[in-house]
Amino acid sequence: MSKITVARTGIELPTEPVLAGVRQFLFKCFAGANDEEDRAWRRFWARIVRMEAGEISFLDFIIPRNGKFHRKFFALLDFAYDTWEPPRKRKTYRRREVEKSREQFREDIIILAGFYVQTFDLRGRMRMRAKSISFANMDDVEFERVYQSVLTVLLREVLTNYKNRDEVDAVVDRLIGFA
Repeated sequence: MSKITVARTGIELPTEPVLAGVRQFLFKCFAGANDEEDRAWRRFWARIVRMEAGEISFLDFIIPRNGKFHRKFFALLDFAYDTWEPPRKRKTYRRREVEKSREQFREDIIILAGFYVQTFDLRGRMRMRAKSISFANMDDVEFERVYQSVLTVLLREVLTNYKNRDEVDAVVDRLIGFA
């Protein structure tokens, strides 16, 4: 997600005919995907034009990532998860079965790849949490770094039967039909 702070300066707005031309130009260049987004765009325009000198507005917007690459990342994680078997001998704890977890696996791999934040729990112990890889929280460039780092970790920790990235990428591409 990108965040922009807009502050109205003391410079005079253009005359109404000029402003109408700018508005028409912008509304023709940029449109929402549906009526609700078009209304939001009109509200945004009205807000910008009505701002007084010194007034501030904050904008959050999302530039979507490559959806195919996002799916490839999760296909890679799914492939590795299905390959992985926990090294633990005992499969129970306090007479309850312990199961492997896809969500925990994803979080652990992302942490091992170096994409985490450090937090404290209620007892004051430091914990690591995987950074969010959602479209809103990460752009294509950072997501590419996550993918490459996760692939390195998976080759080292889980997919040890594969020689290199190209081999793993070829398998993942076949799984999701990219190849």
